[in-house]
Amino acid sequence: MSNHQSDNASNKSVKKAVLVLFHNDLRIEDNETLVKAATLAKSNQGNLMLIYADFLADCIQSRESRQAYHFNERGAARQQFLSESLADLDRSLQRLGNRLLYLSPSYSSKSQLSPDKVESALNAFTQLCQLIEQQQVTDICVSHTADYNQNKGYAALQSKYPQIIWHRQSTHTLFADLPTQDLPKSFTQFRKKVEASHDLLNADDDVAVSPTPKSLPPMPDALIGHSKYLFKTQPSDEQALSFKGGETNAMLHLTHYFDSAAPRTYKTTRNALDDWTHSTKFSPWLANGCLSVKILLNRLRHYEREIIANESTYWIWFELLWREYFYWYAIEHGSNLFLFKGIGHQLPATYFDDQRLQQWQHTISYRQCLHESAKANRVYVQSWQTNRC
Repeated sequence: MSNHQSDNASNKSVKKAVLVLFHNDLRIEDNETLVKAATLAKSNQGNLMLIYADFLADCIQSRESRQAYHFNERGAARQQFLSESLADLDRSLQRLGNRLLYLSPSYSSKSQLSPDKVESALNAFTQLCQLIEQQQVTDICVSHTADYNQNKGYAALQSKYPQIIWHRQSTHTLFADLPTQDLPKSFTQFRKKVEASHDLLNADDDVAVSPTPKSLPPMPDALIGHSKYLFKTQPSDEQALSFKGGETNAMLHLTHYFDSAAPRTYKTTRNALDDWTHSTKFSPWLANGCLSVKILLNRLRHYEREIIANESTYWIWFELLWREYFYWYAIEHGSNLFLFKGIGHQLPATYFDDQRLQQWQHTISYRQCLHESAKANRVYVQSWQTNRC
């Protein structure tokens, strides 16, 4: 048999595969990307590959040689939260009949390698390309993201494999598309336009969410038990962080928060730092996609209908709109957000201005005086009320 015939015979034995690239959608509930991929794989009687490719680690690795100070751009706490989130996602996917594959640079720093091993240090992108070619991927499913580096990775894959069909779903926001004709320059303008045309908070029916899959098509046979790619739970720092990553912990926190009285006082306590219930604490789970913002909004609606609707519960909605606005802001401005000139393309003043410094110091002192005066007045009133009783 010729090499060409051998390749053809081998290709026929490999099922076509649909690929999911997880990023900011690390959950199985209300995950339209996962539902879409499972439907495609089942309709083609093919395999389903579920992958987290760490493109940020690729970027960190490539920048190491250019950094004056070698620091961890992700940070230990963020890395632990991500690892916990991925471990929880892997357990959920296993219950549905599949596994999470994890791709990251083979080595964290090439400077640690001997010259004969440098070539073997494959980054996540290269490993991903190898899997795409080996498993004959026909479709790639991803969630929309404002992450600049992630989108660069997607664009590179599309350029390298133009024959693959891409499917992009909205899993990270309340709105699948920008809810206004143009993005307003300020949040207040955005909020007023959205609230005038989209009454999401007060609608009678819940916001529609995607169904949770009851099962998933299997991963390719060649990857079953392949320890190189299967996600491995990382040892965690037992010096407990209050935040534990993963969809399971996100849903537990969602339940505990709205089973408490905290939502009814949120507006008055949200800037305090001394108590766990003073703010909602949903941000890290929302950022990683462990928690669906639509599920959160539906739970807020139930609280308003069944418990109380007041200024504080409205303010939770208000800050979900803040999150929404800055997502679309990042989509609109892209990498310009990180320029020294900013989106206005104007360099900030970098010289010392003694007059401006004195103005700032005077303002700070004035505010401190006002704060101390208000504090003294509260103490006086409380003392007067106590004595009067």
